[in-house]
Amino acid sequence: MKKLFYLFLVLGLFNCSNESVDDNININPNLESEFKGLWSGSFSGEDNGTWTLTVQNTGIVVGSFTSKDHNEIHSFSGSVDENGDILASIVLENVTGSFAGNLNNGLSSGSYSVSSRDGVFEGRPSTDDESRIVNHWNYYSAEYESGEILYYDNEIYCPELHMEFREDGTFTDYFYADYSTNPNPDCPQDPMFGTFSVQDGYYEMLYELGGSQDLSESDIYITYPDDNTINYAYQNVLWTYKVDLNL
Repeated sequence: MKKLFYLFLVLGLFNCSNESVDDNININPNLESEFKGLWSGSFSGEDNGTWTLTVQNTGIVVGSFTSKDHNEIHSFSGSVDENGDILASIVLENVTGSFAGNLNNGLSSGSYSVSSRDGVFEGRPSTDDESRIVNHWNYYSAEYESGEILYYDNEIYCPELHMEFREDGTFTDYFYADYSTNPNPDCPQDPMFGTFSVQDGYYEMLYELGGSQDLSESDIYITYPDDNTINYAYQNVLWTYKVDLNL
């Protein structure tokens, strides 16, 4: 991920349309959905990419649908009923398509249509450990092969660096280090933004970049040493983030 330090973000906003498919699925607000939690997968056909969504307690769905072919990040607006049937609008400023299938037996499958492009999707629910990524993580340290460790309070860093992963499958990455000879970099920096999906043993990160809106991909293997900490290795550096820096 750190290869993207020099890139600047033009932050895209997801604006939901008043038109949606929410009314086409019946949900009971008094029942807790057995399908609640974080789900991720991929889609293929006339478009290709990844999707991530959270089924909330009531069955309401929030999430993201990311096209690699067209460099677009859409959002979801929809719900899952008590039978596991999911029906959601795919939204990019206005409703651009639909996402429909079934989440039963821990397997997610179905079909999508977006901007006149059709195909199928597949995926699965995240494990409890995988779902822990949804949080606000403060940058703590970088450990190099030489044994040198640079902590968050080093003068080359902007203050309050962090990553935030959200239940809708989006993330924000604030990271800046001045590797020149001059300490105290120009702060604050513009954040980097993108979407994530849970794959087999790793997280696929898709960064939305400025200008062309090209999506740059990184596969990150994250571990959880304790409830307060995440680690991942990237370019021979062990990066550590914590929920609470004081613990």
